[in-house]
Amino acid sequence: MPESGKETTTVAENGNVNDKAAQVKTVPAQNQTVPDKSAENTTTQNQEQSTPQEPKANLELLKQRLYDTVAAIFSRCGVPTASFRISDLVEFGASVSYSMNWSFKCRCSDKILRSVSDETHVLSTSALDEFTLANTKELEKDSAKTKEFVKHLSEASFEDLKALSGQIICFNRINAIGKTRCKSCHGTGSATCENCGGKGTIECPTCHGTAKTCPVCHGSGNAKCHTCNGTGKVKCKDCQGKGEVIVDREVIYDADCKKQISISLKVPGTDKKITSFSKEDEKAIIEAADFSGKPSGNETARGYSVNFMGITPCYAVHVYLMGVDKPFDFIICGHKNLRSICKPPVLDYVFNDESHLLSDTLIASADDVDEKIKCVKALASKAILAKTIRTIERHEMEIAKEQAVAQGVTVESILTAAKHKDSSRLLYIKTKVKQELLDSITKELTDNAHGYISEDFARVFAKNLISFVPLLMVLNPKTKMIWAGITLVTWMLVILIGYMLPNIVGGIMMMCVSSIICAFTSFALTKNWSYYSAVSMLKLTHRLKKVPSLTVEAVQSIRLILGSVVIGLLTILIVNGHFL
Repeated sequence: MPESGKETTTVAENGNVNDKAAQVKTVPAQNQTVPDKSAENTTTQNQEQSTPQEPKANLELLKQRLYDTVAAIFSRCGVPTASFRISDLVEFGASVSYSMNWSFKCRCSDKILRSVSDETHVLSTSALDEFTLANTKELEKDSAKTKEFVKHLSEASFEDLKALSGQIICFNRINAIGKTRCKSCHGTGSATCENCGGKGTIECPTCHGTAKTCPVCHGSGNAKCHTCNGTGKVKCKDCQGKGEVIVDREVIYDADCKKQISISLKVPGTDKKITSFSKEDEKAIIEAADFSGKPSGNETARGYSVNFMGITPCYAVHVYLMGVDKPFDFIICGHKNLRSICKPPVLDYVFNDESHLLSDTLIASADDVDEKIKCVKALASKAILAKTIRTIERHEMEIAKEQAVAQGVTVESILTAAKHKDSSRLLYIKTKVKQELLDSITKELTDNAHGYISEDFARVFAKNLISFVPLLMVLNPKTKMIWAGITLVTWMLVILIGYMLPNIVGGIMMMCVSSIICAFTSFALTKNWSYYSAVSMLKLTHRLKKVPSLTVEAVQSIRLILGSVVIGLLTILIVNGHFL
């Protein structure tokens, strides 16, 4: 059997059809059996509840597990145990409606053939259309396999039907080779020029649209597109300008399934009914649901529909957080493989103070070290935030490297785009890097928080974290100038002391004065030790350098002290006449 077109790639009798959107299989045999996982889950549940004491013991175990989960999340957020409490465990069920609707229909699949042999019988356009219409009606008349498939659906279990719902079941197929109108150009034989976008003109390659006396564009900024010769149209690649193509058309009669899932749950003691779930939560609830009840199925004119009703066991506790009026519901579902579902955005409230502090710090001046120390200490005390901040540098460098390779520029030029004179292209690339970095750090923060944070809050917080890290490198932009002035004044004082007290007392005074001035200047400029002790908790890097770097401050301090000592000694020796 030749290969089909865009929808189906490979056909084998009584085999599979691999499709990009779905997998096609032949009709299963009537006596085919599939292990019933729902029965296995029911047996396991019955074993767990075999004695009267077990359910109570299991509930206590589940409550402890939920408490450990809550405590683990809060401990990583710096919330003490005394700041929250949890209620008794409540047991309830989530109702699940799982509907599967099979529709039987004929479809056509075309594969363009670039060349055919002389012996191949090629139908004309009208003959191919007649072949398609006639065989569509003929294939639909063959209903024996359809009836067999419907009977299989009516007798199959939920797990069996769920496995079939992701497949296209093929009943019959037939193919022919013929001519048809080209779908790419709609029979016109021409397509829009990709080089100029159909305009017929491009930006002048000589002056790039900037020179008023350009000999190519004569100041217009545009030049004729050589790809389409200024017409905006080029020859269609599929039909080579003929307007029609030779295709291998396959007419397939199959059954496609569409599923509809409806889930709802309500935690006892609350008035909120949850009907919207993430893909992960939906999967966990369905896997744990019991669909052992008899389904409601009925045959339609051109298909078959079946609906299963199930119940998923769920357990929840109410978590009361200090400072928050309403409690949060922590829910898990399942039998043995328990999973957390419907995670509340509790970290939006836990990180609320840090969010405001971070925003205030970003508004503060660049050399406001006290504000930065306060913010760093607050962020460092939250393990989730500290872990997220440490990944900013890595994500930024990875994204910048990818863009540098794709755009043919250097990583350094992207990171310092604002310093370049002709940097419109680099600024555009840097904007893309920032956008990708924001998406990456938002996901990182959400993952570190295990989903207990809302998407909007995580995005705003991630944006502020990205903006905050570079500020840690800018403690005082005028540090060098201040150190130069302080050094000059200190040396003048040392010379004066050496002149007034040209003895050991004067030497001791000079050492003390220079050391005091050095320490005062260091702490006044950068609050070194307090700042370092706070930032060292984050273990940050920025532009591949550790934050903060005390090397510069240490060098400046040593220079000032040594310079003061040398100048003081020389002053004492000169005053005492040793060099006269």
